[in-house]
Order: sequence, then C-alpha cells, then structure tokens
Amino acid sequence: MAQGVLVGAVMLVFGTPSQSQSDLTPQVLPPAPAPAGEWRVSIGAGALLSPDYLGSDRYSFSPLLSPDIRWREDTLFLSLRDGLGATLLRHGNVSMGLVLRPRFGRDQDDNDALRGMGDVRAAGEGGAFLRYADPNWRGSLELRQGFGGHSGLVADARLDRVLRLRPDIILAAGPRLSWGSEDFAETYFGVDAEQARRTGYARFAPQDYWFAGVAASLTLVLDSSWSVTAFGEVGRILGDAADSPLVDGRGNATQGVLGLAVGWQFTR
Repeated sequence: MAQGVLVGAVMLVFGTPSQSQSDLTPQVLPPAPAPAGEWRVSIGAGALLSPDYLGSDRYSFSPLLSPDIRWREDTLFLSLRDGLGATLLRHGNVSMGLVLRPRFGRDQDDNDALRGMGDVRAAGEGGAFLRYADPNWRGSLELRQGFGGHSGLVADARLDRVLRLRPDIILAAGPRLSWGSEDFAETYFGVDAEQARRTGYARFAPQDYWFAGVAASLTLVLDSSWSVTAFGEVGRILGDAADSPLVDGRGNATQGVLGLAVGWQFTR
C-alpha cells in the first residue's frame, strides 16, 4: 500500500505516462541555463515523438511537460531529466546523492503487439547517483532498485560534451548506456506461459536488458527567462531483451525519441 502511494505521487509530479514509456526521455533533456540563485525553477512544455513502448516499431506524438526545480546548487532537485533527489556529498566538480525516478506503466491497448500481454503497473526506482559537472562536460552514473511495477535493478550511465556555439546557443551531446537485471527484463520483455497462450508468442525468459545510444540537445537562449530546446536520442536494445518477441518479432531493437520544448525560468 505504501509503495503504491509513493509511486502514484511520483507519477503525478512527473506528468502523463506517454512522456516516459520509451525510457529515453529522462536522459536527453538538459538542465535549463540560468544564473546562480538560492532557487532555480524552470518549466518546459512541448511535444515528444516516442515509441509506443520500449521495443516498439510504432511511434506517436504526445505533449511534454518538463519541470526543473533546484535548490542551493542541486542540494535538492526535481526534474524530468534527473528525477527527484538530494545531493549528500560534494568534492569539487563531483557530487553524490540519492535519487528517485518514475517508470510509467504499459497498457496492452497501446499497441497491437501488446494485446494479451496484460498491463504493466507504474513503478518507482530509488537509488544513488554519482555525477561530474564542469562548464564543458557532464557525466553521471546511477544504480536504482525498482518497486511497484517491477522489482529489478537498473543502471544508467551518460556523458555529455557541452559546447557554447554562441553566447545564446548551447549544444550538448554524448553516449548513453542502460542496463536492467533479469527481473527488469522479464517484466518488460519476457513472455510467460499464460501470455504465450493468449498471444501466440513463444515463451521467452530474458536474463538481462542493455541499451546503448547517443543523445543530443540544442538550446537557444532567448533571454534571461526564455529558451527553446530541441533534443533527440537514438540507440539499440541489446542483450537478451533484443530477442524478445515484442522487439525482434513485432517491434524493433532500434529506438529513438525526438522532441521540442519551450522553457521559462526564474531564480531567487
């Protein structure tokens, strides 16, 4: 019961399920540029083109709402890209802390390939992060434990080179790598005996999930309050998960997202 309430609260904060079914969106939105302040708040709104589910070959547009709230240089933060978290230790450009992320549910009515698979409940993922940030580079490592919709371990690594092409144009780009344990892979890519009977898929029990890709964002700073960001990511599902009937049979191991968001921000 307590887990369900916590997951529901996180979903409410981060928006609608369509924003993160692909598992790619949180990794590509950059923090909005802003001068230093006790509080830094920004809200982005736009549109997102993403797969119907992780592994799908069909894409759809959905609205995108991207909050980004930070207090005392990320001592506390809430954002679509970085989750809900707290920085506990700092040393120079390196920081460590705790993070909580949502993973939105999957509805079997979202795509014909999912019919008979049943729904996957929304999940929360809690764990720790290690980050590095300077004016030219941003990198992070995360390890999280799922609860609610899945009970697997997940890990994410990302690295961005940040280039200020002009005072008002910021380009960030770099590699992405994600991993999911056997429990995670079975939840989103496995086919058990009952699902096989309903769908006609062969039974499938993956041991792991991997995703490797590259992401980029281009931000145009209009003034001290407004900016426009275009972003995208493309990569491949790897490991056992790539052989799932939901990917190899009815979907595609190549996954990507494209989006455009207008951001407004202030500091105090």
